[in-house]
Amino acid sequence: MIVPTIAKLIVREHLYKPIQGKVLTLGRQTIALSYEQAIDLLRKEEFEPSSDILRTIVVDQDQRTRVGKGTGFITDDRFFGLLGITELQTMDVTEYEGCDIVHNLNQPIPESLFGQYDFIIDGGTFDHLFDLRVAFENVVKMLKIGGRIIQWNAASNFNGAAYLSFGPDFFYDFYVLNQFSDCKVYIAEVDDIGQLEHWDFYEFEGTDSYAHFRSNRIQMTLVLAEKGSLSTYDKIPVQAQYRDQSLWSSYRRAKDSIKQSSRKPWVGSIASFPSAIKPYTGALGRSLIRLKDKVPVEWRRRFPYGVKAMAVAMLPKQITGYIYRGKI
Repeated sequence: MIVPTIAKLIVREHLYKPIQGKVLTLGRQTIALSYEQAIDLLRKEEFEPSSDILRTIVVDQDQRTRVGKGTGFITDDRFFGLLGITELQTMDVTEYEGCDIVHNLNQPIPESLFGQYDFIIDGGTFDHLFDLRVAFENVVKMLKIGGRIIQWNAASNFNGAAYLSFGPDFFYDFYVLNQFSDCKVYIAEVDDIGQLEHWDFYEFEGTDSYAHFRSNRIQMTLVLAEKGSLSTYDKIPVQAQYRDQSLWSSYRRAKDSIKQSSRKPWVGSIASFPSAIKPYTGALGRSLIRLKDKVPVEWRRRFPYGVKAMAVAMLPKQITGYIYRGKI
């Protein structure tokens, strides 16, 4: 599902480097926006649809996806049409939501799909797969050189809703080692699986050792990767603490290359709880009463062991290996 937060990220990537040519979604995507909400979101992200598009676009409501029926949400092709994207295809394991290509990503794709797509959207497909090695090979082969993939999949607390949960280094290490020209990876946190926006974003720094991120909240791993002329699909990552020197050399060269990218990180408003407690963290022990008065009741209820525990748990700067980027 493309919720408002994900829609913002797609628009931002489009503004950075226009999405042109053929777009493929893995699974039919429900767009959790009405037409009016979509227009408002685009304009808030400083993207103005062309007058020709606004004059000619037909506002179809989603009647194809099981989540979108009867909601007033616009269809996927109408949303992408507002961005000027006219070639949109969908791949799924069955044709139950009217996909264009029926294919199981656990199996190799046919050669007819090699190098066909400029942009691929994985809206929670990888966390339902078994053969991830084949899945990665498939998406790399389907991308053109210069093509991009955006992915969001379960990281934690999705039991029963996904087969797998991913750490950010799983994706980061694959794309870095296989010499993608860029790769940005994030952990996003929400309080409820139905939360459509205002996700807390933490950028993964690509650390060379363990980077634990423990949380009781629902977490997702989000990825933006761009294929380069030297990109491969057959190099198998080894987690940082187990690499030998030769693998470290390959990894660091590719990582240094990615650092040259001009693509900026996804950032949002850094307000809410972290900024509310910032003035008190220097003398926390002396300020618990004042701090408690400043923190909304709904935050206090999440941390039954007291305000100090809440402050320690919620301060983004204390999460080693991640940079807090705000709410999007």
